[in-house]
Amino acid sequence: MFFHRKSLKNMLLIIIALILAATVYADEIYELKINFDNTTRHALVYVPTNADASSPIPVVVNFHALASDPVAQMLMSDFNAIAERENFVVVYPRGLEGAQVWTPLPAPGPTYSLNGGGCCPAACSKGADDVGFTRFLIQEYLEDELRLTFDTSRIYATGMSNGGFMTNRVGCQMSDIFAAIAPVAGPLMENESIAWKSDPFDCEIERAVPVLHIHGLADIVVPFDGNKHLSFPKIEDSVQGWVERNGISSDEKWTTSFSNGDVTCEGVGNTANNVTLCKVKGGGHSWPGAPGSLCPEHGPFACTKDMVASEEIWAFFRSKTL
Repeated sequence: MFFHRKSLKNMLLIIIALILAATVYADEIYELKINFDNTTRHALVYVPTNADASSPIPVVVNFHALASDPVAQMLMSDFNAIAERENFVVVYPRGLEGAQVWTPLPAPGPTYSLNGGGCCPAACSKGADDVGFTRFLIQEYLEDELRLTFDTSRIYATGMSNGGFMTNRVGCQMSDIFAAIAPVAGPLMENESIAWKSDPFDCEIERAVPVLHIHGLADIVVPFDGNKHLSFPKIEDSVQGWVERNGISSDEKWTTSFSNGDVTCEGVGNTANNVTLCKVKGGGHSWPGAPGSLCPEHGPFACTKDMVASEEIWAFFRSKTL
């Protein structure tokens, strides 16, 4: 989402880290240019070395933040290492529209936005069909391109900030595809923003969608208690909406599923409709457990090491099937 200016020194260190890390698993990363709706779209895909064309493989779609790109999201979430260990494909779609809010998010090139409904410009303002693009990638393009067979019962979505808004949106509009979703620092925003032209939609699901939401309590970019000036909802309201859509009774008790230091996760429901909220005490606008300098200890992006978000997200996904 929106980021405040950092020192040039910190930015250079982050960019150097991104360049060095980009060589990790380079042979298994595919850079794709895709013709969709008469437009060239882009995505990065990580394929684990043990992928077998004869054996269906799970997929995680991982959406980047505002003014970011797939490379930055790949490195911040470090999902490729887990994919290599657990044998699943990771897809990093790139937004079509440039970000209209300047930020120093560590991306080595032009930065992009995704149409998460009420957020974020320019993608939501122009009504970019990022849902359609995501569906096209999963259902029509990638299997042939990669010469793999996807396990269609185990396709998942996650993302950071603008990517979290996008994750919620595909959970609504692609519940026939995604077995579970895990937004980080981005709520469901069906409504229009009063701050910019946006693309409101109705969240109507075909089946219960398990949700793991991770959010810092000290996030000033997408505040936990919402932002009335940008029309951002309260995070607990966003999560409660999923509880209701998933048919979970108000009588069911929330139970703690993870607790370590500043991080507490509580969930409700069963495997098929579970909704879990992880609260990060003192956490800013960040991806908990991100590697190295991408997880600063202080500031608006304060990032805890008490949880490795990607590990917990995969642990949540692993038991969920369509």
